[in-house]
Amino acid sequence: MEFCTIRAHRLGGIATGESYDHAVDPTSDLPGAPRRRAPMNVGGGTWGMFAVWLGLGAMYATSVPGWHFLWLMLVGVGWLLFGVGWLIVLGVLLVRRGRLAALRRNWPFWAVPPLVVVLVGSLIYVGAPVRIRFELSRSSLDHLAKTVAEGTPPGKRRWVGLYPVEYLEGSRKAFGFMIEDTGFFGSYGLAWSPDGEPDIDAPGHYSHFDGPWYIWIDD
Repeated sequence: MEFCTIRAHRLGGIATGESYDHAVDPTSDLPGAPRRRAPMNVGGGTWGMFAVWLGLGAMYATSVPGWHFLWLMLVGVGWLLFGVGWLIVLGVLLVRRGRLAALRRNWPFWAVPPLVVVLVGSLIYVGAPVRIRFELSRSSLDHLAKTVAEGTPPGKRRWVGLYPVEYLEGSRKAFGFMIEDTGFFGSYGLAWSPDGEPDIDAPGHYSHFDGPWYIWIDD
């Protein structure tokens, strides 16, 4: 208590609980006193969110026949930078003292990105993005097909459903349109023909997709 009083006198005030606690445990002022490190927090939720956004970008880039290659390259660069940063931070977590506590604390960081990669890669492999975009546009596609079959010219269109149209041509028996920014060496689109493979006065070949709809490939 005498030490506490002397310390308070030097500080020019009355001894407080804080100064008393400090006085009875003066080892914290010693240079060699051990100090506990706060658990490392790398913002796992933010890393997980970026992984989800990159996954959605990959799904969009691969949601059309032939893929949006510009989008795919941008997303690929994003994944590359993300992956390098993720591996570096994961390595730091693994070599730190108390790494198990740090990994538990940051589980969204190390768990979410690999799950996103596996899930998105599996969906792309089975062609789910192309199918999803097609089904979301199905009503607009069928409405256009019905209009053309009734003799109304398709005219110039900028969009058909969720597809940006590069050009569209055909007749009452069959028509097709190319989708903007698809393919790498060629162009890809969709064609409609209820009587078998489309007979359109345009170059390219066709691959059956669903019902009267075909994937039109101009390479």
